[in-house]
Amino acid sequence: MDFPTTVVEVIKRRFEETNGCKEFGGCESEAMSPYYVMHLEDNLVEQMAECHLREYEQGIGIELGEKMRALRSSSAMTFNVLGNKRVNIIDSLLAPKGCYSINYEYQLPTLKGNPNKANLDARLTAENGNTVVYCEMKMAEWMLGWMKMLRVSYLDPDRYLIPREDALVFIDLFNSLVAGDPNWKGSRKTRFRRFDALQMAKHLLAIYSNLDRENCRAVKLVNCIWEVRETSLLAPYERKYETWLATERSEFFEFVRAARPVYDLFEKRGFDLTIDYMPVDRFLACLEKTDEQMQKLARYIL
Repeated sequence: MDFPTTVVEVIKRRFEETNGCKEFGGCESEAMSPYYVMHLEDNLVEQMAECHLREYEQGIGIELGEKMRALRSSSAMTFNVLGNKRVNIIDSLLAPKGCYSINYEYQLPTLKGNPNKANLDARLTAENGNTVVYCEMKMAEWMLGWMKMLRVSYLDPDRYLIPREDALVFIDLFNSLVAGDPNWKGSRKTRFRRFDALQMAKHLLAIYSNLDRENCRAVKLVNCIWEVRETSLLAPYERKYETWLATERSEFFEFVRAARPVYDLFEKRGFDLTIDYMPVDRFLACLEKTDEQMQKLARYIL
């Protein structure tokens, strides 16, 4: 069994242990069908509120179709972890304690004339208005996905929605994240092997370009990553997984160091920016959940 199949097999076994047996199938790929539930509701901890259904329907990832029925779906994990409408943060490791309203598939423009907005998995807004938390959630993508290219438009200050001097700070950041010669379209590859630094930089640009919308003073961008603690479950690929996880974590901190000038931009505009990395089990521990919910959410804790 190859590494990708081993990962999805582990995910499926843990799902059945914590959520029971469901009807599987309904995927275009016959090989992957055993790792998809036939019915979306079987992949969710609770029924999704109408307001969130609309948010996912309007998102750019067509999440409510086949994609969200995958047991490895990050969008399903995002909704399952956060839930409907509001979430209560009980540990300040994530954000100041209190109740936060939730928006999913939160879209923000990044460049002039760019129809593809930044699509953040979730936005949490403190009821007291002091803090906003943007969440980028990754389940298995960091292991099984591929790194995207940086389009040349992100290196053109005239395409930015912000003053030129601020745009140049972001352009310096993007240039620090890529390597090699551009392809025929002018796009360049990321120099990061596991961490999706380009996506996080685009999220930062989108948040900064739309700060006029914010009434808060504290902005946090958190990358929540699904990790496997019991690496023996991934045998015979334990060493491979441990190496990749170490790379993912070290590259996150490398990205934060590269983004230091962006922190200064936020500070000059009166905003306190934090960028954080949190494994999903620690993220969950910061949220108020019932015992029944935690029994189902245990699928994400290995």
